[in-house]
Amino acid sequence: MSIYTPRNVLVTGGCGFIGSNFVNYIFRVWPQTNIVNIDKLILNSNAFYVDEEVIDSSRYKLVTADIRNSVLVGRILNENKIDTVIHFAADCTSTRCYDDPVESIENNVIAFIRFMESIHSYKKVERFVLISTDEVYGDSNLVADEKGKIEDALLLPGNPYAATKAACESYVHICCESFAMPIIILRINNIYGPNQWDVKVVPRFIKLARNMEKFTVQGSGKQLRSWLYVDDAAEGIRKTVESGKIHEIYNIGTYFEMNVIDLARVIQAEVDRQLGRNPTPVEFIGVLDRPYNDLRYLLDYSKINLDTGWSPKVTFEAGISRVVASALSPPKKNQKMVVVIYGGRGWIGQQFCKKLLERKVHFTLANCRIGKNSDEEVLDELNGFCCTHVLCCTGRTHGGKFKTVEYLEGGPKQTFENIRDNLYSTMALARICQTLGLHFTYIGTGYLFAYDKDHPIGSKGFTDNDLPTFFGSSYSVVKGITDRMIQHYQGGIKECLNARITLPLNFCLDDERNLLTKILGYKQIFDIPVSITILDDCIPALIDLMERRVGGNLNLVNPQPISFSQILELYKKIVCSEIHHYEILDSNDNKYRELCATKGNCALDTSKLEQLCPEIPNSFESLRKGFTKMRDNLK
Repeated sequence: MSIYTPRNVLVTGGCGFIGSNFVNYIFRVWPQTNIVNIDKLILNSNAFYVDEEVIDSSRYKLVTADIRNSVLVGRILNENKIDTVIHFAADCTSTRCYDDPVESIENNVIAFIRFMESIHSYKKVERFVLISTDEVYGDSNLVADEKGKIEDALLLPGNPYAATKAACESYVHICCESFAMPIIILRINNIYGPNQWDVKVVPRFIKLARNMEKFTVQGSGKQLRSWLYVDDAAEGIRKTVESGKIHEIYNIGTYFEMNVIDLARVIQAEVDRQLGRNPTPVEFIGVLDRPYNDLRYLLDYSKINLDTGWSPKVTFEAGISRVVASALSPPKKNQKMVVVIYGGRGWIGQQFCKKLLERKVHFTLANCRIGKNSDEEVLDELNGFCCTHVLCCTGRTHGGKFKTVEYLEGGPKQTFENIRDNLYSTMALARICQTLGLHFTYIGTGYLFAYDKDHPIGSKGFTDNDLPTFFGSSYSVVKGITDRMIQHYQGGIKECLNARITLPLNFCLDDERNLLTKILGYKQIFDIPVSITILDDCIPALIDLMERRVGGNLNLVNPQPISFSQILELYKKIVCSEIHHYEILDSNDNKYRELCATKGNCALDTSKLEQLCPEIPNSFESLRKGFTKMRDNLK
C-alpha cells in the first residue's frame, strides 16, 4: 500500500490543546512538510503552546482568524498550495456548549460548513481529516464485559458538544457523496496531555494535588474514562493521513480505563514524587454532577489497527509523569489575542494602547475610518491584519472650540458627525465582525441614564440590561440608540461586548479629557454620588474579559458611586491640600437644576462586573491608591 506524504498542511485550531500537541509532534515527524495553522485563539488556545523551535521555523506559519472567513481561508489555501487539511477547530467548552447550544452550533457547525465551502471551491485538497469525538456514540455501559463501540454503531450523542460534532459528520457525508471530497473522520477517545485547559480534570487535579487540597468530584466519581496520551493521538492522525482509506471512519482510542477517584490518587502520588515530598492523604469533596456527564466512553480501535498498524504506545504511568512535569514547569508565554483598534488615536483609545503594551498583547491601529472608507475597504483591511478581536473606541464627543458633548448641538454638520461616529461606525463594525467571526468590543457610555423616581440617589443603580432613560443631549439620544441596537449582535454568537464607561478618570493631570483634570479646574460642582470609570482598574478588567470572549452589556465602572466633592476632598487629603476654591451647588439652586437637565448623573449597578472580575476595587479604594502614588511621585 502506497504511503501518502503531505507537502503543505493546513491545521485548524492548532493553538488549542490537541491541535498544538499535534503541530509540535508532526513538525518533527514530517520534516519536509510546511504547516499553516489557522486559529481564532478561543479560550484555552495560546499561540505559545506551539514549541518555540516550530514558531521560529520557516516551515511554520500562524494565521489568527476564524475558519468561517471564506476570503481569508481561500487566500491561505491558494497562497500556500495546501494539499492536506487536519480540522481540530471546535469549541468543546462545557459551559459554553451546554449553557448556550446556539453559540456552540455557530462555532462548531455553521463555521465548519462555511469552511467546507471554501475547501470545496479550492478543489486541490488531497486529504481532509475531521477530528471528531467518541462522545457522538453516547454512553457505554459500566459492565465488565462491555464491548467497545465500533465505527458503524448508532450515533446517540448525549450532550450539545457531541451533537455539534455529529452534525459535522453528517455534513461530511454530504460532501463525500455529492462532491467526492477526500475526507476521513477520526473519532478520538478521552485525551490528556500538556497544554490542556485547567478546567479539565487532569490539570485541575494536578493543581489541587500541588496545593495539597481536597479533590472536588462530580457525582459519584465512578465515571469510567479511557485515558489516551496526546502523542498517541497525534501518531494515530499521522497514520491516518499517510495510509488511511478515503471516506472511512476510524476510532482512535485505548482500552486502558480508570475512574475519577482513582485518577486523583495517581495524580497526587505523582505530584508528591516529582516535588520530592512525603505522600499527601487524598480526600474528596462531592459536588453536584453536571448535566450531560456520561458514565463511560469505550471504543474499539481494531479497524485503524488493521488498516494502518496504529495502536497506543504510551503507558498511563509514563503519560501522567510527562503531564505532571509539564504542569510543574514554569508557565509558557501567552498570546491569546490579536487586537485591531478603531479610534485608537483618541484619548480613550490611547489609554487602551498603553495597557495592551504593558500586557504584551499584540494590537494594531486601524487605518480605515468607518463612514469615510467603504465597508469593503474596512473588510479588506481587517483580513490583512488577521486579528481575533476588534476594539471600537470611535465616538464623537467634542470638536472645534468645544471640549464637551455640547459641540454636537451645533447643527446639520454636527448631527451628521454624531450619527456617523456614534451610531453608524459601531453598527457597521459589529456587522463586519459577526461576518468574520471576530470578537467585538464596543466602548459605549453610561451617559444614558439619570436619577429618577424609580432610581433615586442612594438606591440600586441602573443594571446592565436597563434601557436608556436620559435624553437630555443629542449625544445621549444617539448613543442610546446605539446601546439598544448593539443588542442585535448579542444574539446567536454572543461575542459582542458593550462596555459602558462613564466619567473616565486616570491619575495623569496632563490629560485634559481626564475627569480629575476637569474637576480640579471646576469652579462649581455637584455634590451627587455618581459612577465613575477609573481607567487603571477598568481597562485591565476589560482586556481580561475580551480574552475570555465575554459578551453582552457591561457597566464598566468601579463599584460604589462617589461625588465630585468627595473626589476633591480625597485629593486634598492625600495629594495636595491647596487647590482652588470651588462652590458646591445647592440642589434648590436654579443653576443646579439647569445643569442637571443636560447631564446624565446616575449610579450604575456593578453586580455583573464584580462577578466577572471580583478583584476590581471600589472607587474610594482605587482613588486612595492612585492619589497615594501621585503624592509619592511628587516627593
